[in-house]
Amino acid sequence: MSPPAPETAEFFFDPTCPFAWVTSRWVVEVAKQRPLTVRWRPLSLRLLNEPIGYDGRPADYPDAHQRGLEMLRVVHAARERYGEDVVGDLYTALGEEIWDSPAPDEATFEAVLAEEARPRDLAAVLRRAGLDPDLAAAAHDDRRDEALRAETHLAVNRAGGGVGTPLLTFDPPDGPSFFGPVIEAAPAGEEALRLWDAVRTLAEHRGFAELKRAVRSFPRTPMSARIAGEATRVG
Repeated sequence: MSPPAPETAEFFFDPTCPFAWVTSRWVVEVAKQRPLTVRWRPLSLRLLNEPIGYDGRPADYPDAHQRGLEMLRVVHAARERYGEDVVGDLYTALGEEIWDSPAPDEATFEAVLAEEARPRDLAAVLRRAGLDPDLAAAAHDDRRDEALRAETHLAVNRAGGGVGTPLLTFDPPDGPSFFGPVIEAAPAGEEALRLWDAVRTLAEHRGFAELKRAVRSFPRTPMSARIAGEATRVG
């Protein structure tokens, strides 16, 4: 049997999105087993929601997405300083800072959202990623938002609009882009590869556009452990 052909993909993320985090861990698992090169790129949910605002959403939603924007400003600064190769590891460090933290005592979505909205020590995260902790100052540099906004809308427009994170592009920049897959937990080993091959097969079918259900399970992470698996309609 011939070895798998090399593949490339782009994964757009906001560190505060639990669905993106779990899906990204699946992509990382696939890249360990296949010749898959992943380019990790920012997609800010805070900037994406600018036109519609947060009316009717839980109180901590804007602050949680603001924390994501601040982290992506730091990602932007690190990419500017060191190049694209650092982005994946920095996203991992940021995601672990949020999603590997202890679960809040209250077993509610609102408690998890409040934990997402909590400010983090980004200098410490940068140190763990082997990067200059002074880059944490970029969290409050809104001059970076124009570039982040452009990258966010590039990602969303690739999929036709009306989507958020996770967003995956196969064979960038001209290959198909899709929101998802949205999964409860990241599969490992052969299961991870089977899911990748299934999604890839759908993506390569030129006429395929959507396979969706609104109900989903909240992702399983240490921080969301007390509500993981519960049905949710939160995007």
